[in-house]
Amino acid sequence: MNKQLAALTSTALLVFGAFASAPAQALPIFGTESDHDLQMILDKEVELDFDQQNVLYGLSGYLALSPDSLLQDPTQMSSLYAGTSVDSSSPPTGGMVLSKEGCSVEAGCALKAIGLVNSLKCASSGMDPESWAKCLRDTDYDSYLAAAACTWGSCPGFSAVPGEGLYACADSDTLGVFASSTQLSDSISID
Repeated sequence: MNKQLAALTSTALLVFGAFASAPAQALPIFGTESDHDLQMILDKEVELDFDQQNVLYGLSGYLALSPDSLLQDPTQMSSLYAGTSVDSSSPPTGGMVLSKEGCSVEAGCALKAIGLVNSLKCASSGMDPESWAKCLRDTDYDSYLAAAACTWGSCPGFSAVPGEGLYACADSDTLGVFASSTQLSDSISID
């Protein structure tokens, strides 16, 4: 009987030890699947990577909110910028303006335009407006166009629509879309 009890105890300890030493399964990173939503972060079904955490905590701090409060009500991002576009004849200045190669973007305006989900999905773009534009173009084309209203200057290097040869340019009244053909008459303006 003692031998059977010892064998049973040894087997149980081996099985328990195998489970205890197995690495915990990592949670998926937010945004790796198109159907992730913000509630999944709050419910701890997905986790944020380092860049996503930095964006969430940076936005929360700027808005004087807790990260959970921002996740629960992302419409609070509307206070990042007054309005929905930048007046290119009198562009803003300051710490929220990012520039690269003659193209500038007012980050508060752009983040407000793209929303919290896309802000987190493109968080690895850092402070590079070109990387943000490419990420948005590939992630959510409508948000990419919305953010174009927050840009000014010369941005043809990263405003091209993939495979289409089109460029989007925003001013305070219209969004113009131009074909990059030999004829500039291939342009339209959307009021």
